[in-house]
Amino acid sequence: MYKKQMILQRLVCYIVLIAAALVFVYSLGLLTDMFEMKFEYHAERYYKNGMTEEALSKVKVAGSEIYYDMQQFNRELTGAGIVLILLAVSQFVFQNQNRRKYYIANYITVGANAVGAIYYSWWGLSNILLYKERYLKVDFAELQKLNERYGFAYTESTFWFDAGKYVFGFVLVAMVFNLLNMVWKICLMNNEKKLVKAGKEGKAA
Repeated sequence: MYKKQMILQRLVCYIVLIAAALVFVYSLGLLTDMFEMKFEYHAERYYKNGMTEEALSKVKVAGSEIYYDMQQFNRELTGAGIVLILLAVSQFVFQNQNRRKYYIANYITVGANAVGAIYYSWWGLSNILLYKERYLKVDFAELQKLNERYGFAYTESTFWFDAGKYVFGFVLVAMVFNLLNMVWKICLMNNEKKLVKAGKEGKAA
């Protein structure tokens, strides 16, 4: 039984790391479509005029200002990916992947990863859904007309917003497996202690 648990233990640690790296990679691609459709160009007057309510009237395509408004969130999302990677790496630092017995540091790293996964998934998805709602209000008819005129790329795809659900869904699934593995580990450790204790009592008798 311990052998199966150790295999899962090693696998889970790598899955948590992959999930964290996926958040980082996702953050780098989130604004791809808007960048390729030149939202930066269409809303440059909004940016140059201080990104205020008054400046909204100066955008060439209504709604394209979302590109600038998402910059801060995108930077924070990249930071979240880095934090999650560091948390995942901490499990390898304390050898969670190959310890037969868990110690305090191992429990702390599992707990920290769980907290990070839950918080950043909630924060990330909440913001992504809000920005998706704003993105759908972009004047795509005007955007298509201008982009075809200037030879810019055009799409109405919401792929990058929708992908967030799968990215953070994977993060949460990895977190659940990490916690389940820890519970299984605790059960096996307790059973082993009982067997050792029973063996000692048997010899004493």
